[in-house]
Amino acid sequence: QFCQAKGVKYQSFWTLSANKKALASEYVRTTAKSKNLTPSTLMYAYMMTLGHTPLSGTTNRGHMDEDVAVMRRMLNGESIFKPEELEKMSNTLGVPSS
Repeated sequence: QFCQAKGVKYQSFWTLSANKKALASEYVRTTAKSKNLTPSTLMYAYMMTLGHTPLSGTTNRGHMDEDVAVMRRMLNGESIFKPEELEKMSNTLGVPSS
């Protein structure tokens, strides 16, 4: 909230490493599959939906292509999450509701 109020963009680097348990959860895996995403790209979509910029540290070309593809989908106006999915994702990650 502080960052939003001050116009500060948050760049998340440990997005995947810090959330391994959530990424392996049944909810994240099935939700990702239903949206033609991987759990990792679903996490990036979640972060971008919150207004954050996830930073990818991958050196794997395939993973980078997946990361860029979800970013393009969102930049082209696609809403990845329904409101109830966004809330469930927040709960899965232990993120407080705003």
